[in-house]
Amino acid sequence: MSTRVNQETDYRKIPVEKLNSNIPQGRGMIKWQPFATMPEQYERIARMIEDQAKCDPPSFDEETLVRLEEQVRRQVGEIVVLRYWAEGFELHLECEIKYVDNGARTVIVCKNYEMFAISFDHIYEILFSPEYFG
Repeated sequence: MSTRVNQETDYRKIPVEKLNSNIPQGRGMIKWQPFATMPEQYERIARMIEDQAKCDPPSFDEETLVRLEEQVRRQVGEIVVLRYWAEGFELHLECEIKYVDNGARTVIVCKNYEMFAISFDHIYEILFSPEYFG
């Protein structure tokens, strides 16, 4: 006579006492993350991409600077769009010109109750036209 060994393969049908309690659990629900071998490399590439978008500061002759300064002075209290250069980037700012600081050669402007100081030397253009806003 031969003894029959329990050949059940479905663990749900095997009693808990007969299950092997030494089964490894595995990693569980760990989310996948990309493998970054050199994080410095990614930071450097990001800086290189940002540097490609930078432009040189404007260089105007004295006559153009005087014309821009006069235009700014005429529009104190008006809402304009200033096109200017700052830290390597060309920016556009729709703002109200509050006043002109002669000593520091800056224009003080206000946008959403925040005050900004912009150097005369960095201003490219002043736009004041209803077509631009609307």
